Amino acid sequence: MRRQVRTVIWTALSVTLPLGLRAQETPTPPQRALAGASVYGAKGCPSCHALNGVGGSAGPDLGRVQGAASVNGFVAAMWNHLPGMAARIRAAGVAPPVLTPWEAADLLAFLAWTNYLSPRGDTAAGRRLFTTKRCIVCHQVEGAGGVIGPALDDLRSRGSPIEMATALWNHAPAMEAEMARRGIRRPRLSGAEVNDLFAFLVSVAHTQRADPTYILPGNAEHGATVFSEKNCVSCHPVRGRGGTLGPDLAGRPQRSLAEFAAALWNKAPRMVATMRAQGVPVPRLETAEMADVVAYLAAQRYLAGGGSASRGPDRLREAGCLSCHALRGNGARLATDLTPGIRNRPHAAVIAALWNHVALPDTLVRRRWPVLSAGQVADIAAYFERQETGR
Repeated sequence: MRRQVRTVIWTALSVTLPLGLRAQETPTPPQRALAGASVYGAKGCPSCHALNGVGGSAGPDLGRVQGAASVNGFVAAMWNHLPGMAARIRAAGVAPPVLTPWEAADLLAFLAWTNYLSPRGDTAAGRRLFTTKRCIVCHQVEGAGGVIGPALDDLRSRGSPIEMATALWNHAPAMEAEMARRGIRRPRLSGAEVNDLFAFLVSVAHTQRADPTYILPGNAEHGATVFSEKNCVSCHPVRGRGGTLGPDLAGRPQRSLAEFAAALWNKAPRMVATMRAQGVPVPRLETAEMADVVAYLAAQRYLAGGGSASRGPDRLREAGCLSCHALRGNGARLATDLTPGIRNRPHAAVIAALWNHVALPDTLVRRRWPVLSAGQVADIAAYFERQETGR
């Protein structure tokens, strides 16, 4: 079983991190996606769950989770399906896996970034789009096309839409000016079209550069610095802090990397015009900087929806937690009193504690199971965080 788990997790990682590529290195990140990949394998998740089509089929594909746009939504979905998962684990005759707060945080980071990665595009559709979107007027591929812009078949043989997003942003002003001069209508792109175009360009690549490609989002902390230093914050607020000319980017719907690249392309003319009108220099970004900005914005969206600590006790009662636990001495005595709160990374500890109910005796798991919403999870986590910090 362990050999099978290792095989599946490394196969899954080969989808996420092709050989020769690496995620952007981060100094002691608070949630480590690559460490979470190891947790995913060691805990036997692949025996029940596929990851982008690789792995078991007893549960949903965790690389294609829909509707869990925040960590609280993901945790609520996990909790609500826990009885069924517990039953399958017992039927398989294996010990239920338990998580520490650190393992829970890393695992959630891994699954979040895996869902953020774009699915593989359609190469044939990308080839058609290269012509219909008029890319071929300015760019050559396989010796055919214009010579106004660089040939696009020297793209490394493996890569990420982060690199495409960087190129689309950096060259957008020059490309728009050239298209206007030639009377070419500037095309709009959807995330799926970016995905297909990227798949096509990768398929015809004939060189591979030695520098790394950024597959997973990079260093979110450094991304916040880049977001400020490149003056993005002068137009866009994040969680209410920043300029008001553009939308709050923490409140935007969760985007895949391809959707992010498409948004940059589609909105670049308006953004560039606004910056010039405000006297703000139009910044250029390196691929590493774009990876960090992506990480920063993705983290803001994924961790969005902070809860209300004051509602926490009511949420615990609503969820039926006090049918087993006591809170400040009030409630049942079947399990621990929740009053001391959860120490050490409270949000991750709540996730771990909820998951670890999977190891409860069958008689308890089969009791009427409460359903949690993302808002309830957020409030409960906020309540325990307050217990730890004293805020």
